Amino acid sequence: SSRSEMSGRERSSCRCSVSRLTRPENPWAEMARSSAASDTSSQQNFRTKLSAFYGYSEQAKPKCIATEMEDNPSGDRVVAAHIWPRYAASAFPLDLEDGVNNASNGMFLHEKIEEEMDRLHVCFVCDPFKISAKFVVLHRNILDEKLSGTQLKYRDLHLKDVEFKDNKRPSFKLLSRHAQQAFGHTDNQQWMDENIVSELKSVVQVGSPQKPDA
Repeated sequence: SSRSEMSGRERSSCRCSVSRLTRPENPWAEMARSSAASDTSSQQNFRTKLSAFYGYSEQAKPKCIATEMEDNPSGDRVVAAHIWPRYAASAFPLDLEDGVNNASNGMFLHEKIEEEMDRLHVCFVCDPFKISAKFVVLHRNILDEKLSGTQLKYRDLHLKDVEFKDNKRPSFKLLSRHAQQAFGHTDNQQWMDENIVSELKSVVQVGSPQKPDA
């Protein structure tokens, strides 16, 4: 049917304003990842900072913003995920205190979702006027994968609205940079299910947030 035969113009339409941004170098490249050194102390400090930013007490267990699963230190983890990877700190595009370790460059995510974000298989589509985002799955091959510690598959989360409470939200500029790379990479690799392409045509614009600025 016409639904399964999308033209290049329609693909471009679904990506919305992603294409309006000048594409930066891709900090999520596997080459950059392989050269990253692990720094447990730095990551723990970032987790503490993120907990305070999102209003968690010292005793509280952070929840994944997408699955709402609580962290389980002895099992399935909710991690303090950097949006712009810390191994690409030298290319961090925003002038913020602490740079790549600024709390606005982070979210609490299920550890598997963090991995899929770094692989550009999933992203968050921002709506700056509602202070919210949609979780978008771009790789058809993970749609039926189950997220450990939950009863959810990625397809259950696809196009889920994510609300940020009390205006405590990550940088929409950084989420949009990530979404831009994810859409471009996915389109090049032809990972995106055609049904997802059709669904995304009704989703809020992806791209540079016009307000607020960060």
